[in-house]
Amino acid sequence: MKRFSAFASAAAVAIVLYGAPALAQEAAPPPAAAPAESAADMAQFLKPYDAASAACRAVLERAAILSSQGKWKSAFQAMDDFDKGNLDPFALAMKISLVLRGAIRTDMDRSFALADLEEGQDLETLRNSEGEYAPFAFDPPALADMQAAKSISAPGILSKELGDYYYDVIGRFSGHWSIGDDEILKKAVEQYAKAYGAGVFDRVSLVNQAESLVRLDRGDESDPLFNEAIALDPKNAKIHYSYALSLRYRGKRTEAIVEVDKAIVDYGEDSSRIDAIALGARTAAELGDGAKTEAYYALTDKYYPGSPTSGILRHMIAVQMGDKAAAAAAADGLVPRYGSNPNVVRSLVSTWFAAGDNAEARDFLDRNIAKSTDDMTIGTLDFYLAVLLSQEGASDEDKAGALKALDAAEAHFKVALSPDNEVFGVMADIRNSLRPPAPAAGATAPTGSAAK
Repeated sequence: MKRFSAFASAAAVAIVLYGAPALAQEAAPPPAAAPAESAADMAQFLKPYDAASAACRAVLERAAILSSQGKWKSAFQAMDDFDKGNLDPFALAMKISLVLRGAIRTDMDRSFALADLEEGQDLETLRNSEGEYAPFAFDPPALADMQAAKSISAPGILSKELGDYYYDVIGRFSGHWSIGDDEILKKAVEQYAKAYGAGVFDRVSLVNQAESLVRLDRGDESDPLFNEAIALDPKNAKIHYSYALSLRYRGKRTEAIVEVDKAIVDYGEDSSRIDAIALGARTAAELGDGAKTEAYYALTDKYYPGSPTSGILRHMIAVQMGDKAAAAAAADGLVPRYGSNPNVVRSLVSTWFAAGDNAEARDFLDRNIAKSTDDMTIGTLDFYLAVLLSQEGASDEDKAGALKALDAAEAHFKVALSPDNEVFGVMADIRNSLRPPAPAAGATAPTGSAAK
């Protein structure tokens, strides 16, 4: 049996026992928004298609309306019926837009499945469902190359949609596509630059282009793009946050702090605000600005009172900065109130584990198991001690220690939890993964002497 995948699978215990994670994780960028239903927004969405033929514009408008109603399959079909040979560059641009925004399934972004949403349905629910949806082949770069070979000029909107396409590919299939990541990024930048030159861009494409340049170590070229995106939407927290990430990556930490502070204000009550605060605290710590770092910690106390957020953030940054004493103090300070919360303990242990500080995590668990008295707290700490000791490549001694910790955790959980709690099944799975497989039926034990 494959070894229990410790911290990944241990998340199940945290969810079973306590619910959502203690700190928000950085979310993947959302897909481009569908055109709004208002006439003004629809006109803005269709403006880059103004140079299309009258016949094409009529179908483009119909497809835009259908997509705004969630009729993604019908919208694509309307475009395909109009241009089955894929010889109209404006029709191709709309087709790319539709699959990027509305696909339920995709295989390497070279085949897609679409559906017409029924009342009450939404794309994300269907994307996370087990439903079957018929895919169809659709390869935007190949079709664009075919048009270019026929001397069909690419309008700005087609270049923008191809830029969006490559940006989607790098986000979904990094390291697994037909060409390397740098080549994908270069193609995204090339297409976005063509679109920008044609005057076709929006705040999303500007940020995508800027982030792609940063990843190609061409960050100095990204500043005008970030600034133009901010000028288009000055209060957009996500743009300020993205720019802050870029600046910090490029070593411009003082400038990054300015954008972080804007993002924190503009996020308001949005759950992503904690990501900006964490980025600010880490950046200030790297600058050696203790007062500014403490100011960010104070924001966590202000915005997330009665939660472990401040302590977890202090711990994470102390680990990242190599301050072992501060990391241990922050972690120990959380145990009296939050030691029974699997999310908190998992966050602490996994932060040490990710930094290669297994010994510090082990000391934390042993230290707090010894001084705690609450059954849920001791059980949770023992459980994560077992998880820590049962990583891939664990020695026989560590495996034995993990099994002993599981026994201790189970004894305490039996006092605090009902017998049918799912945590007991999870622990059984870990035990089975740590024990050697049973000999195959009919196998005989070796006699100790070799045949001659």
